[in-house]
Parts: sequence; C-alpha cells; structure tokens
Amino acid sequence: KDKFKSEVREKPTPAPLYIPYHYRDEMDYYPMFHHRHHPLRVNEDQDDTNGEEPTLAPIPDRFIRESPEEYIRTTQATKKEDEEEKMPLYDEHTQNLVEAANRARSAFEAAERSLREMEDSIRDLENEITFDFGPSGEFAYLYSQCYELTTNEYVYRLCPFHRVTQKQKGGGAETNLGTWGSWSGPEENKFTSMKYEHGTSCWQGPNRSTTVKLSCGKETAVTSTTEPSRCEYLMEFVTPALCEEPQDIDNSTGHDEL
Repeated sequence: KDKFKSEVREKPTPAPLYIPYHYRDEMDYYPMFHHRHHPLRVNEDQDDTNGEEPTLAPIPDRFIRESPEEYIRTTQATKKEDEEEKMPLYDEHTQNLVEAANRARSAFEAAERSLREMEDSIRDLENEITFDFGPSGEFAYLYSQCYELTTNEYVYRLCPFHRVTQKQKGGGAETNLGTWGSWSGPEENKFTSMKYEHGTSCWQGPNRSTTVKLSCGKETAVTSTTEPSRCEYLMEFVTPALCEEPQDIDNSTGHDEL
C-alpha cells in the first residue's frame, strides 16, 4: 500500500523536447510550444545528430512561456500597445486632414503609374516604327508575338524582331540563341531570312546565333530547328506574309457569268 501511494505521488518525468538545429532560429516564432516542462534543446553548434542521441542544453529564458494562454494574453497586449503607438488619436478636424492627405497620395501614385505606362507605350511605338516590316508592312503582325516548337529534349521559342531562346523540356533557365539583327535574305528578296545574333556564348566557343528561314504557309509556326554548326542554329518558319497574292482572273476570254 505504501509503495502504491509512493508511485502515485511521484510525477512522471516528461520526455525532453528535441528541437533540431535548423529550427533553432525559428524558436522566437513558436514560443508557446516552449514550456517549462520541456526545458531542453539541442546545442547551437550541433548541425546533425546522424541518428544518435542528441546533446541537449537548457532553452534560454526568452524562449520559455508559462502556458499558451499566458503567451496569447501577452501577445495581444503587446499588439494593442504597438497599435496605440503607431496610430495616435487625433481630433476630428486633424483626422479629416490625414484622410484627405492619404487620398491625395493614393491619387498621385496612381497618376505616376499611368504616366510610366504611357511612357513605356510611347517607347515601344517609337521602337516599333524603326523595324522594316516589309514593302507593305505584311510582317508587322509578327511583332510582339512568340511561337514555340517542342522537341524531344528542348522547347524553342521565336519572338520575331526580338530574340530566339531554348530551354530544357523539363524546365530550367532559358538560353538566348540570339537577338534580332536584320533581314538576311538574298538581294532579290531579303525578307526570306532573319538573322539573330549575340546570344549566350558557348563553352570555349562563339556566341550563339540563329538564322530563321521563312516560307509561305497557311499558318504562322516554327516547323523545325537544327544546329548545322556548333552554336549556330537554323530555324524553319512558315507565315502567310510570304505568300504571293493570287493573280487576277483574266476576263478577256469572252466568257460571261450567267
């Protein structure tokens, strides 16, 4: 009977709280879980236990709270004090002035954003009119558009009058295969080829470059991409802009429509 009473009176020793090393900097964010029943944690200079029993050391007092309820009460009181310090009370007239100033500031910031957007649009338009879009501007619709071709290993992306890029099919950073240079077709029709230059440099080699061969097609699409020479790419691109207009029907044969 005495032995039973002794066992009942004895309180079980709580298991030590094991805080991994990489969590120690976060202890300030979770103080409610650091109770006096668990006054132990891993030493700061211990990176990895390798499966062994961790070396434990006392938790500093600043991490200990008597209870979650006390932590909540303290946090709420501190938050209220901070709000009172940040938001001093004003009389009605002063408060109206503050609100008017805030509205004026918001309107000014919105006007600034609109001005920046307008300036960006003007720069884009000024840049756009410097491009040669063909004798009748037939290639203008390609500007600000991008076209992709996916192969077994890569995703190629052509943005006419801008650049050509390549990236792994599974993701990752893009590799610049060249930025817009000029039309590079033969003298009789220079609009059959585009040249993109000064791309990302190859390892112990030249900067990447791409030649885009254009041909007539019902749709606008990249049909193939190859690398004939190291760091020099060849891309096939079809577009209706290169298709010749059909000849007018000659009605001089004397056949009239019924």
